[in-house]
Parts: sequence; structure tokens; C-alpha cells
Amino acid sequence: MAEEFVTWSDSFSVGNKTLDAQHKELVRLINEFHNGVKMGGVLAKVYFLQTIKGAVQYVKTHFTDEEALMQKAGFPQYEEHKKQHENFVAEVTQQVKAFESEDNPDPAGFVEYLMNWVLKHIASSDKMYSPYVSKLEP
Repeated sequence: MAEEFVTWSDSFSVGNKTLDAQHKELVRLINEFHNGVKMGGVLAKVYFLQTIKGAVQYVKTHFTDEEALMQKAGFPQYEEHKKQHENFVAEVTQQVKAFESEDNPDPAGFVEYLMNWVLKHIASSDKMYSPYVSKLEP
């Protein structure tokens, strides 16, 4: 049975059904990665390499959707928020490249980094746009 590393809480809700569903999917992906890297050794690396690119693409799609809604809602800190997304994608891309070249022997540490960044980002940065996007349709 898969272990739940992160549990979604309604306190993470930004008041928009589409974004909340995407955030829940990010939490699910973190749990999936956590369970995959618990295998350890070569199995963890193979699992990670097979799944990370799809997860990164999902994150990029989510960021695009989120940014479009922030713009539509007139969120005044849009540019700053977009920059946080760009920095995260750059960092994840760099870490994945290091992992592929075996410079990053710690997939569990990477999963912990993902969890910490995503949860902190949702709980603080994303909550800032909540009053704006919650007024939009789902």
C-alpha cells in the first residue's frame, strides 16, 4: 500500500476549482515520487527518470493555467509570482540534469525539496492571489 507523504488540506484551497484540482494533483505526484524513491538504489533512479519529465511538464502546464487566471483576475503581484515559477522550473531542470548525470545521488532529498517548495508556494504565494481568482468561474 502506498504511503501518503503529503496530505492535501482544504487550508491549501485558493478558492478556484481548477487550480485546487491541479494543486491536489501536485500533492499526488509528490506522494507518488516519495513512494517511488523509497525503493532505493537503481530502482529509485530508474523510477525517477521515467516519471520526472512528465511531472515537470504537468507543473509547467499548471503554472501556465495559474498565470493566465492571475492575469485575468488582475492580480497585482503577477510578475513577481511568475518569476517564482520560472526560478522553480529552472532549479528543477538543473537538478534533473544533475540527477541524470549521476551528480545527484539523493532522489529522496529531491522529493523533499519538491514537497517543501510546492507546499510553501501554495500556502503563501498562491494564497495571495486567492481573493482575486476566487471571484472567477472555476
